[in-house]
Amino acid sequence: MSSPRLSIITVTYQAARVLPLTLRSTAEQTWRDWEHIFIDGGSYDGTLELIQAYEVQAPAVFWLSERDKGIYDAMNKGLRVARGEYVVFLNAGDAFWDAGTLERLFTAAPPEADVLYGDHRYVNEKGEIIPRRRPRPYPMGKAETRHFRTGMGIAHQALFVRRSLAPFYDLRYPLAADLDWAIRIFLQKPRAYDSGRILIRYLEGGISARRRRRYLQERTQILYQHFGFRAVLESGLAMIANMWHRGYPGVE
Repeated sequence: MSSPRLSIITVTYQAARVLPLTLRSTAEQTWRDWEHIFIDGGSYDGTLELIQAYEVQAPAVFWLSERDKGIYDAMNKGLRVARGEYVVFLNAGDAFWDAGTLERLFTAAPPEADVLYGDHRYVNEKGEIIPRRRPRPYPMGKAETRHFRTGMGIAHQALFVRRSLAPFYDLRYPLAADLDWAIRIFLQKPRAYDSGRILIRYLEGGISARRRRRYLQERTQILYQHFGFRAVLESGLAMIANMWHRGYPGVE
């Protein structure tokens, strides 16, 4: 059996309320060279039944349900079983922008690209777009490590990364490991391709929004570790400016 071009990894726990948004999105993709990996934390609310029913609609599905040490431990499990040339993490409740998202992305991207990326829009639990109140969240032109000096310059879900370059998540950061993960990817100086398109419907909220103080502590540690004190200061000023301009309450 040949390996798929893309591994979509979705981490779930008690996600039956929002998971249908994700499943409908992936099932309707016109481009089908992908597998969908579900790493579940032991749900008992109907999540597994949804995944099992979805199997008949997807090219290939792998799922595992067992206790884990948190969302990034589950993501690492997904990376270990992924077979795709590229990986993307699509959380429960997140979705691709429309049915042609993957086809447009992989048709246009140069074959040598290591990272493919694009924009996102926030949605609520009904999948409705939340009016945008902030500037374009990812850099114009080629993304580089410096674009992560003040946080996630590109949404985690909008990063399609060559699997051979994707590191495991650092479990020292249970809330902000995706920022450290993205920085370590771009420190490898990957060949990046900006799709220039909206790729992801991003479900607003999440554990980092609910545990804001701990998240900000981890975020500060990560920025200091990779960029030093100046980046921590720049990040703080950027958050103040975002609040001043009535930006999203969440920190990216």
